[in-house]
Amino acid sequence: MRRPDDTLAEFCADFVAQLKSRGVSLRQAAERSGWSKTSIGNIAKSENLPKLDLVVDVLTSIGLSANEVEEWAKRHALLAALPSAARSGGPVSETPSTTPAPKRSAVLIATALLAAVLASAITAAGFTYLRPVASGNSGQTAGGSTTGETRPVAIEIYNKVALGSNDLREDTTRVYLSSRTVGSCSRKACKIENTEMNSGVLVVATCRTLGDELVNFNLDAPGSASNPHSARSALWYRVVLPDGRSGFVSEVYVAPRDRGGLGLPDCPGVIAASP
Repeated sequence: MRRPDDTLAEFCADFVAQLKSRGVSLRQAAERSGWSKTSIGNIAKSENLPKLDLVVDVLTSIGLSANEVEEWAKRHALLAALPSAARSGGPVSETPSTTPAPKRSAVLIATALLAAVLASAITAAGFTYLRPVASGNSGQTAGGSTTGETRPVAIEIYNKVALGSNDLREDTTRVYLSSRTVGSCSRKACKIENTEMNSGVLVVATCRTLGDELVNFNLDAPGSASNPHSARSALWYRVVLPDGRSGFVSEVYVAPRDRGGLGLPDCPGVIAASP
């Protein structure tokens, strides 16, 4: 489907052709996807590149497979990276841009958001839905947004440990993603390899759930629990990496401003917490 000479007009025409080939009217597409008839109908005008989530939602709702939708998303990403003139098939100016190149982290976030939108559009499979019960000390609930309108958000990894009464230092062991919402996954065969991260790394969270309650301080160290930097929580985020892999991270390893659930929806399927 993706072509090196792809244009906005071809992309939009092919999108409209998908609806027609399945006998889906604008009204039906709107009812199935939740987008308005106007938003979907405007794609036929080929004036602007449509929003990625609109494309993904509509194509998923009319029956395209996950692989087909992924190809459409990749095609969209290639067009989005082109100058406006190149999208329309016109000549591209060779004058160097005066706009600074985006930081690498911003590029990674954009790529990860693409993967996150795809993941949220595809029904989770291979999971047993067992909502774990939060610890009585955590005060956390898994009740997130259920409107279906929440989009993935970028969160910052915060791999720091609270020491003593007021100290906060980078943990010598890097945080990693887990396939289950349990602690010590490196010893329980649920660590996702090659996902180790230090503080400051940005990842994309798609949903929230409950699991083992974790802390970022030494339970045996006197005074650590009262450290103002200490954190204790049973809340976990499901995050998606730029390469499309996904896993869970406890919110104690997330920057304080990104804790609390962020209004994200409940994860569609989770592995039960440790017994």
